[in-house]
Amino acid sequence: MDITTPFKIEFIKIKITNFKKKKILINKELKKYPEKRFNNFFSNRNNDKLSFALATIFKDEFIKLSKYYSSNINIGNSWSVTYGQGDFHVPHNHGSIGYAGILYLNLKEQSPRTTYIQPWNNEKDKNLLYTPEVEAGDIVIIPKFIMHYSEVNTISFKKRIISFDFKLDQ
Repeated sequence: MDITTPFKIEFIKIKITNFKKKKILINKELKKYPEKRFNNFFSNRNNDKLSFALATIFKDEFIKLSKYYSSNINIGNSWSVTYGQGDFHVPHNHGSIGYAGILYLNLKEQSPRTTYIQPWNNEKDKNLLYTPEVEAGDIVIIPKFIMHYSEVNTISFKKRIISFDFKLDQ
């Protein structure tokens, strides 16, 4: 019997170096871009100005990504999302080309994590969900086309993330 895995989806997780210091800097920057209520969460989604600060403050992490991909990282959009108690995000993706990142800024052990949906059926259960172990100070990178969501935040602590999309230089 010959078993081959013809396709793979890379899931990258990076621990932010000096997270406490960088968190102070990014929180200061985020005050310039207040969030507004969307249907099920708060966000400053329609604001592209956050990308420069993100690339500057988390320069070390983007250098790691550039080395991994052997390419420059071109951040497109970036925005923050806050989930209060009862808030959630429905399954969605960020488009078909490029990569999406989530930086976990405020997260408690009981906070919901992002769940990813495998883009093909699993023959055993017809679906496969993946919820990685992450904590505040982690960045997760996936291809933009991967559907993902955040379950209802059942605790009073406000989970906050920064999402960003990027492409590689060609």
